[in-house]
Amino acid sequence: MDEEGPFDLDSSDIAEVGRVLAHACGLSLTQGLDGTLCSGVVGAAAARKVSPAELIRQLLSGDAESIALLIEHSVVGESSFWRYPEQFAALRRHLFDRPEPLRIWSAGCASGEEPYSLAMAVLEAGRPVGRDRILATDVSEHALAKARVGRYAPWALRRLSPALRARHFRDDAGSAVVLEPVKSMVELRRGNLIAEPENPNDPREASGFDAILCRNVLIYFEPETVAEVLLRLLRALRPGGYLVLGPIELPFAAPLWLDWIESDGATLLQKPIDPEKTTPRIERLPAAPAETRPGAPPRTYPG
Repeated sequence: MDEEGPFDLDSSDIAEVGRVLAHACGLSLTQGLDGTLCSGVVGAAAARKVSPAELIRQLLSGDAESIALLIEHSVVGESSFWRYPEQFAALRRHLFDRPEPLRIWSAGCASGEEPYSLAMAVLEAGRPVGRDRILATDVSEHALAKARVGRYAPWALRRLSPALRARHFRDDAGSAVVLEPVKSMVELRRGNLIAEPENPNDPREASGFDAILCRNVLIYFEPETVAEVLLRLLRALRPGGYLVLGPIELPFAAPLWLDWIESDGATLLQKPIDPEKTTPRIERLPAAPAETRPGAPPRTYPG
């Protein structure tokens, strides 16, 4: 790629590249996050070995490899273990004491910190290894590859107590490696929350999940996309199951027929057990309050 000076997207480029990204995976980076979109273009262009201007031409022509690279360089980054521990405490109180095997979905799992934290929480509740299954999906193959390795820098474990770290990780050359009992509970699979399923076994079309975590993903979608994703998640949730969103995403769920369970400092959204209650059809969900939309770029679908 030829050497170029600093690169900035003009307003028309922002609109067009943003449209491509939103169509591909739902992510909207055109409102207050222009720098992230620009960085994604520059990173994808470097990986493609073309200039940013050429990459934009390829994106607008629908080039699949360029679009995939734009997604990778716009959404992939670092998350952390044990984020929102009060939500794990609430799930332990309301879900983890059930005798039957549990099926849990981590939707937008990034590089694995969320589903492995879930597995740790299940084991910490005294449930035996192998009884419960956690499906973890993400749009980024790069993030999933990191999750499959299960090796993390100390910063990703900053919220863990020394006791939790000692029970579920081993130290190796300055990194922490997830132990096999935790890894064995998690199935990692590529999944796009907005794309049409490529096969009938796509996890979005499955049903019977006892809990679905989709945390700090919806805030980067447009309201119409939020509505679509929420309805798909609710279809996949069994009656009596729990939907867990990021705390600032809870306003998105206001139009839905869900029971709000306040517990341990967290809010769980429970799908009604009564079969006569149905999730209402919604065409548009209200946007989250402006002050909750991050001003810094999302470097992942955080877990």
